[in-house]
Formats: sequence, C-alpha cells, structure tokens
Amino acid sequence: MKVHRAVTLAAMILLALLVLLLLAVYGAATFNGTSLLALALVVVAAAIAGVAFSFRRYFPRRR
Repeated sequence: MKVHRAVTLAAMILLALLVLLLLAVYGAATFNGTSLLALALVVVAAAIAGVAFSFRRYFPRRR
C-alpha cells in the first residue's frame, strides 16, 4: 500500500510539472528570463521538498 501511495504521488508530481511546463511554454512570450528562472527555481524547490517529505513519511528508517 505504501508503494502505491508513493507511485501515485510521483505521478501527480510529474503531471504537475508537465502542466507547469505547458503553461510556461504558452506564456513564454510574456515572461522574461528572470521570470522563467524564478519559476524553475520554485518548481525544483517544491519537487525536492515533496520528495523529501514523502520519502521520510512512507519509507521511515527501519531499526
């Protein structure tokens, strides 16, 4: 069951990244380089935080 949740979360993260990528491509004409860089940094930080949270929650250290 825990693996199923982790796979579902990974799929949701990938889908969210795909949607953000499509929105960024669509709105690239109105963005400047700084805006795209800021968006990329936020997406990367959110992905790292999500993976770290999920890994600690679903795969705790076994003692």
